[in-house]
Amino acid sequence: MVFKPAHRNYEQMAGEYPEGRGENTPQSKKTRSVTFRLDASVIDELQSEADNREISLNVLVNQILRRYSEWDRFENKIGMMPVPKVILSSIIDKAISVAKSNGIKDVDRYSDEIIKQAAQIAFDLMKDSVLFMKRQYNLWVVLSVLEEYMKVSGIKADHKLEGSRKHVFIIQHELGENWSLFTKELLILIFQNLANVRAEISTTPNTTVAEVVLR
Repeated sequence: MVFKPAHRNYEQMAGEYPEGRGENTPQSKKTRSVTFRLDASVIDELQSEADNREISLNVLVNQILRRYSEWDRFENKIGMMPVPKVILSSIIDKAISVAKSNGIKDVDRYSDEIIKQAAQIAFDLMKDSVLFMKRQYNLWVVLSVLEEYMKVSGIKADHKLEGSRKHVFIIQHELGENWSLFTKELLILIFQNLANVRAEISTTPNTTVAEVVLR
């Protein structure tokens, strides 16, 4: 079985732009053909999955190996574990529900504090994980790791460049309003601490959109 890996992500951008910033003409990575000998049953299962997705076997194998290379091999080492999306979406909601049931006044302020504290914890833990995985820590590398996490978690993300400096990041997660607010607070911390800029961030119950001008 022969495949040719080719991928571009934020980490490439960090390498192309001084200090992880700026714009450049996209360049694809070099490819190389490699032959593996696999069990026939494994190839049959992979071919069946490729047919179901209406993609080639080569593309599917590329996707599988890329995910392992960029994320799966690090999960145990950085203390990550697969968590169902329903758990992620219900943790903050449940905490707020418990606060209401216990008669805590000003629940809105209480919920805002929970979300901000959760985002701060996530941001603080992110540095060690990013350094372990990528051996460097800057805005674009952090965004790269965040993008990889969202991919393996089934969260849709898009990054667009409008004009020469305005970046638009769209995250569609289907995890509810509190998760949108958590994502907003996390992005605020990332852009403030790693780029010293303020992002304009809007949310809906299932989407977070950040617009930021980077020099």
